[in-house]
Amino acid sequence: MGKQKGQRGSFITEKKEGEKYKIEDTGHDSKAFVPLQIDVGNSVEVVQVDGGLITGLPEGSFICDNLVYTIKDNYKNLNITWIIELKGTKNEKEAKHTIEQILQSIQYMQDQISYPQAAKYVTNRDFVFAAVAGASDKTLPVLNNDDLKTLCRKLVALSKGRKEIKDMFQLFCYIRPNKRYKKAEIQGNKAPYDICCYSNRDGYIPYPSMLLELLR
Repeated sequence: MGKQKGQRGSFITEKKEGEKYKIEDTGHDSKAFVPLQIDVGNSVEVVQVDGGLITGLPEGSFICDNLVYTIKDNYKNLNITWIIELKGTKNEKEAKHTIEQILQSIQYMQDQISYPQAAKYVTNRDFVFAAVAGASDKTLPVLNNDDLKTLCRKLVALSKGRKEIKDMFQLFCYIRPNKRYKKAEIQGNKAPYDICCYSNRDGYIPYPSMLLELLR
């Protein structure tokens, strides 16, 4: 079933410029997290996808955990959606399911009959990004780029600003929380990149500016 009237407060959190928010997986005992700080001029929705926006799935179906959705951007005037799967695991087989989960989530969000309120999150967006996030100080397995191709092609197709995308893998990144990082930063010689961060004073990921840096 789709999102029901009155459920908004239970799975959607609104954040405005300057506010911080730590995306965590409280329902599946994962230690993965994504610390965000909303940029000047922006307001967003942080949406619980699994069990919130998308419910009533058959047993054995797995979808992504969260997404971040730009409600308003008075600075760059860009509409951005960031789909996030929390994977606090070193297990490569478990991590490989990430791509399938994100693709499945997009498919459900595009199902306007079953989930009419979900369509806005992947419709008419300038950029749609995706990420897999690890647990603090844990090794997050690197996904095979061949496996990522299908997902990244889909993200490009959903992005109106596709002409600005030099490499489709720029739309996907790994989130690697680590207490050694005093400030969030991008690492890697080529896409897909790592965003190293932590839930300390300056370790929060500036949204959406850090995602836009991935496209440079």
